[in-house]
Amino acid sequence: MADWAKIKFFWKNMLGSDGSILSASSTFPGFDVACISNMMETNMWVAADAAGPHHITYDAGAGNLEEADYLAISGHNLSTTGARVSLQYSSNGEVYEDAFTLFTPGSDRTFVKEFPSPGAYRFWRLAIENATAAPCITICAIGTGTELDYATSSFDPHEEETKASVNISQGGFLAGAHSHYIERSISLRFDDADPALYEKIAEWRALSGLKNCFVMWEPSGHQEEVFLMRPEPRFHNPLKHGGKRRDITLHLTGRKE
Repeated sequence: MADWAKIKFFWKNMLGSDGSILSASSTFPGFDVACISNMMETNMWVAADAAGPHHITYDAGAGNLEEADYLAISGHNLSTTGARVSLQYSSNGEVYEDAFTLFTPGSDRTFVKEFPSPGAYRFWRLAIENATAAPCITICAIGTGTELDYATSSFDPHEEETKASVNISQGGFLAGAHSHYIERSISLRFDDADPALYEKIAEWRALSGLKNCFVMWEPSGHQEEVFLMRPEPRFHNPLKHGGKRRDITLHLTGRKE
């Protein structure tokens, strides 16, 4: 069994950056490709039909370059349609190189594909081939991952709570129950955190805010367990040891797929 790896957040997303352009080779009316960049789960991009290859192209804009070492996707049908997926990069928007070999996701659940960064480029392109039906994507993020640290206290990566409407009779009997969704929760503690770790977390909080991000709780042995989660509104990480260290606590929630 491989040693555990440090917890990772994937929140830095070039899609939607200032001055950039995001386009798709085909789009079904009402399901614009811009929907995939806002880290929200309420809209999605849908291709016009199954015929491919389909390309979602990011142009950082003249004079701008972006670097990436991960691709993250949530709310998709790429597995059930048998689609093969790759991320490509280019300096001129004409000749593209693959950041990794085409692959088919193992399921339609959220996933993160990590790869060695090829460097900074103006153009990045998500390529989707061989889909048997029109591919769709709710959230897509392309950028550089953030490695945090090992949690200093135990946590349950599979903690969940069923959100439901429950009716109890006057006699205390269950009269009805309607489940709405299952909420996933993770609570992370990093005690005696050094300034470097706090700066990573503070940057994430300042720039990502209460938006969703992709969380990989154990990148070494559980790469497939990637969760789309959001932080609680409160951000409270007290100083200690004369201001040299902090106790950091993060409470994250998300909808179980």
